[in-house]
Amino acid sequence: MPGPGLYETERFMVTEGEKITTKLTFALWLEDDYTREAPLGHIRLSLKDRTVKPRKNLNGYYCFTDLPHGEYEISIESEYYHAKKERINTAELNPKNPVKKIILVPNATYPFPAHATLVRGLLKDTEPVKDAEIKVTGHEIRTRTNSKGEFVLYFKGIKSEKLTIKFTKEDKSKRVEVTVKEGETTSLGIVSFS
Repeated sequence: MPGPGLYETERFMVTEGEKITTKLTFALWLEDDYTREAPLGHIRLSLKDRTVKPRKNLNGYYCFTDLPHGEYEISIESEYYHAKKERINTAELNPKNPVKKIILVPNATYPFPAHATLVRGLLKDTEPVKDAEIKVTGHEIRTRTNSKGEFVLYFKGIKSEKLTIKFTKEDKSKRVEVTVKEGETTSLGIVSFS
């Protein structure tokens, strides 16, 4: 047990009157692509080849401190978002505000509200097709299938529109037409990739 005037955290032990200074190397601001707010659920961040973990401050920034300046590869994983890798070069950040914004794209397990406009399905060849790219022609809407071949596309500002969805994996592709209606979930069921 600490004596009088001694303070302990999991990283430091400080006696009264001592000062510990840490320097912010960079911070990450994570944003949910659907809500444009802080992401849902538990987010796991890790730096390649390093065991250091970020500290999340009260404002929601993930802060990395006391690292040498250089280039880092960050892995972001979550139950509700597609896994993402991001490179950060500290020389490219504003030294007075070294923050990088990263958008997280919801995956098929994301808890969308009941009024969301969605297209769901499962991409399958002889078995589920994982990590296939999915794009909506004429829109900036894209996603990927998960490890089970499942996917979800979400739309905002569409009342009713006939759309073409393109599925691509390596040199193989398929197009499917669907009518999307505001506030409804359209199920494509199993989309055959053969």
